[in-house]
Amino acid sequence: MNTISNDKLQKWSEKGHRTVMGETLEMLAAQRPEIVTVTADLTPTARLTGFKEAYPDRFFDVGIAEQNLIDFTAGLAIEGLRPFAVALAAMVPMRVAEQMRDTLGYMNLPATVISIEAGVRFGPLGNTHYAMDDMAVSRVIPNFTVIAPGDPLSVHKAICAAADHDGPVYIRLTGAPGFPALYTGDLDFRIGKAIEYRPGSDVAFISSGSLLADAAAAAELLEAKGISARVIDMHTVKPLDTAMLDSVFADNRLIVTVEEHSPIGGLGGAVAEYKAGFANTPRQVMASLGDKFQILGDHSFILKENGLTASGLAALAESNL
Repeated sequence: MNTISNDKLQKWSEKGHRTVMGETLEMLAAQRPEIVTVTADLTPTARLTGFKEAYPDRFFDVGIAEQNLIDFTAGLAIEGLRPFAVALAAMVPMRVAEQMRDTLGYMNLPATVISIEAGVRFGPLGNTHYAMDDMAVSRVIPNFTVIAPGDPLSVHKAICAAADHDGPVYIRLTGAPGFPALYTGDLDFRIGKAIEYRPGSDVAFISSGSLLADAAAAAELLEAKGISARVIDMHTVKPLDTAMLDSVFADNRLIVTVEEHSPIGGLGGAVAEYKAGFANTPRQVMASLGDKFQILGDHSFILKENGLTASGLAALAESNL
């Protein structure tokens, strides 16, 4: 596993999730000859030009043909390679659900699908370019692991962990340039093992993706009002860390799930599904993009409209305690 310097983390923070992904794949390829990358006409957009130049015989661009992207990736995995398929979250997995189910899920192949620009990052391009349902689609496919890392170092660690995982993985990337670096040093990132970013006894924010920074800032706002706020980085949405959820059920009075996704089928739904099997658990409220199409605007505007800011999350928690 690579040790990432603070200077590198700062650069990744400034550049956003695409740069983290591209450079991490290059690092892995330098160490492991079985690592290959496949994309659907996104070489410069996904920051994969460096990989293509360094490893031209291990890089494949299938063009604007996302279904072919997944089938081709499955073929590479069958041949003993470790493929990473990179696509836009607005297109994958929605457009390729059948291929992901039949070739990767059903065959339980060791391949990773990485979707970039998830959530509402495409702003003014509109609802056809938003990915508000991708976790729901990938979660429902048997054998798939679903990961939504929350900061530059955890993106790096998630991709490295996926390279060793026995089965198909879907990694959902959010985090625009200016992506806050919340973790430094040797982060203990394990698939299926949530991270307690901050302890607290009143409300528990359970977050996935880059909204972890907003959940942490909301906890600070509540702390100033005498409300103890816990922050859980639930980077793996499938399988959930149920031991961490058991701890939250026992120790906290309110659960707020936080995600840049629909509340249906995402992190909020996954937590509620598990919670439904228990009596006398804390109330859960879901901070999400809602079950609706969005009004157009830039990324920060849409998040604010849905209460997905530090102040919005703090107000939601306070009003429900």
